This record gives sequence, structure tokens and C-alpha cells, in this order.
Amino acid sequence: MTARKVTAGRLWEVLSSGRASLKGRDERVLLRVHVDTTCARELVLAVKGALVAERAGGVVEVRGISLDGGGERPDAVIVLAGSGEVADLVSRYAGAGVPVALVVEGALDAPRLSLTEQAAALVTLVAASSAGALVDKLASWLAGESDKAIALAANFPFCRGAVVDALVRRCAAQNAAVGAVHLIPGSDLPVMTVNQAKLALDVAAAYGEGVDASRAAELAGVVGAGLAYRALARTLLGLVPGIGGLVRAGVGYAGTLATGEALRARFELPAHVSRHEEKGALAPEARRPGLAPAPAEPGDGYVTIGEAIS
Repeated sequence: MTARKVTAGRLWEVLSSGRASLKGRDERVLLRVHVDTTCARELVLAVKGALVAERAGGVVEVRGISLDGGGERPDAVIVLAGSGEVADLVSRYAGAGVPVALVVEGALDAPRLSLTEQAAALVTLVAASSAGALVDKLASWLAGESDKAIALAANFPFCRGAVVDALVRRCAAQNAAVGAVHLIPGSDLPVMTVNQAKLALDVAAAYGEGVDASRAAELAGVVGAGLAYRALARTLLGLVPGIGGLVRAGVGYAGTLATGEALRARFELPAHVSRHEEKGALAPEARRPGLAPAPAEPGDGYVTIGEAIS
């Protein structure tokens, strides 16, 4: 009876996690970009190419560096700086508790900011002289700063790698801790397996996928991998007795990393990507909800980044 209760409880935990993953995927995430017209064109175009939302929940609002304008509070702000004055703009957002990425070509180009310690913690200097470096750094910054990481990944493909990396590392650390403690013989496997099942659902949501019966293949793979890691741990314990906690922690950590890579490969298969793209192929405008082709009305606040530079 106890085993059944535990099994039912674990199953309910996974189902609840699935609902949370769906909720996270469907959250609305607003990114605001302020563009200095003197910012390097290569960097501006790199941001424009990256910030293309695949889902309706991703919104990108583009403005100049003027302090005018209100609107909805953004989840994160990217300021593409040049020779213009952006210090007051950055200070206003940071003072309001909004994370800001201040993008410059080089660290020496950064403007001087007068910020409180609390506000300064919300400002990240992103120095990048190439488009590729900028996109990678922005992805890492967004994944680390936003409390809507799954929504970011679901909407903006360039963020997925960084978000999935963070999810996998967190789960691996949890499973390492479970393996190290090991209070009751055999109790670590169910906990680790549930953690990895939650990871599978979060990764699916980060790729914009549903959390339903179609996830059975990933969950079955997680269970199978868990059994294989447990067998490996037992083998290693037999070879090197006396360090059980270290072995279980190491296998839990490394095994979770391997599971994360397998999940990533699963969702990045060419066939899977093609099917995912076909879902939005009928309405190209719907795949770019954050960057409208042109403002519907003057002053609506939604323009393409290309219109913000000469």
C-alpha cells in the first residue's frame, strides 16, 4: 500500500509539473529595445534578427533613446548604445527594478552611470564587437535575469540553448544532492527520476511544445535512463566501496547532464524542427508578433528595429 501511495504521489507531482511547464510556456513576455541611431548597424541588425517571436506571447517593443513614453512595464530592457546619451534611460529602468542590458561595442565605450548598489545589480554591460557574440551574450543574460525563462525560450529560439542549459544544471545539482544524502536505500531513484521527468516537461515547453500524451516517449526514456544510471552506480560501488555518497552524487549529476543532452537532441531533430515550423507557416505575420512590419497607427510604439537606424 505504501509503495502505491508513493507511486501515486510521484505521478501527481509530475502531472503538476506539466501544468506548471505549460503555464510558463504561455506566459506573456515583453522585451523593450531602445536603439541609439549611432549604434553599430551590425549589432542592431543582429538583435533585430534574434528577436523574432514564434508565439503570440512574445512581444518586442522598439523605441529610440528618448525618455518620453510610458506603457506596460517590460520584463527586460535592451539598450543598444552608441555615442548618444543613454545614462538617464538606463538609470530610470534600473531604479524601477527592471533588468537592463547595456549593449556597446567595447567596454571602453560604456557610459558612466550613477546608480545605487541595488540598481547597479540590475544593469549588465554587454560588450560585443560581432553579431554572433552579441546574440550569445544576450541569450545568456536573458536566461539568467528573467523569471520567465521558459516563456523566453518558447518564444525566442536564440534563447533556448541558454535556458535549457540552466534547467539541466539546476536539475543535475538537485540530483547530485539527492544521491549524496541517500537516507533510505533505494529512495534516491524515484526522486531523481521525478526530477528528470520534470526536466523533460520543462525542456519540451522551452521548445514551445505541448505537455500531453505526446511526451510519453521522453518520459519513458527518462525512466529507462534512470534505471541504467542506478545500475552503473551499483557497479561502481562494488568496485570502489566506502564512497557511496560520492558515487551516487556523481552518477546523479552526470546522468542528469546526459539526459539533458538527449532531450535537447530530441527536440532539435531536423524532422521535429520541420514539423514545428510548419505549424506557423500558414500565417507568417503570426510568427512575428513582436516585430510588426510597420506601425498600424502613429505612436503605437511598435516598429521594426530597421526603422530606428538610418
